[in-house]
Amino acid sequence: MQIAVLNPNSSRKVTASMQDCLAPLIAATRHAIICDTLDEGPEGIETDQHVADVAPLVVDYVRRTEADAYVIACFSDPGVEQARKATGKPIFGIAESAYCAALLHGARFGVVSLGPSSITRHLARIEGLGLSTRLAGDRSVDMTVAEANDVDAARAAVTRTGKDLIDKDGAEVLILGCAGMGGHRPALQAALGHVVIDPVQAAVANAISALDLDYTRKGS
Repeated sequence: MQIAVLNPNSSRKVTASMQDCLAPLIAATRHAIICDTLDEGPEGIETDQHVADVAPLVVDYVRRTEADAYVIACFSDPGVEQARKATGKPIFGIAESAYCAALLHGARFGVVSLGPSSITRHLARIEGLGLSTRLAGDRSVDMTVAEANDVDAARAAVTRTGKDLIDKDGAEVLILGCAGMGGHRPALQAALGHVVIDPVQAAVANAISALDLDYTRKGS
């Protein structure tokens, strides 16, 4: 069976980094995991307008792409709710998946975000999921998607932000709040001694489980 993982921005560098981070899951599953790039999307999804613009493109992608499950790899989960109305196949947003995964590893989670506007969108999503009481904090590295994707250049800022979430906010588990941040996970987890969630890995793991266990919605 096939899992389509969509990067809703047009950065092939981000898509490549996602593919690299998914290597352990690709090696362990019998399902095909295909990473796609939305060429019509912005180079980085960094504003409310970007999220609004790509949402219908995400729905169109799901409608025209043959797959058995879909992962929408943007931490604002654009178009996820709308796409679920367009198909009965499993669809996973990486933010929702990361939040749910974090609940299993600590009482309170912290989010390493790109910028202040990202934090506002994250808070709305967390509130919508009923998880506000489990949020320790959400702190920004003040970077673009492209800058955060550069593991070497962004490492110090990401590590410092993660440490503040733990030491100042009381986070017990960390979430990387961008699809392009996954490359930071191994070093960050080793440096801080806390579980770090790559949201793309979390969502794809959910998709694999859904196919393995035949989770389908009624009427699909």
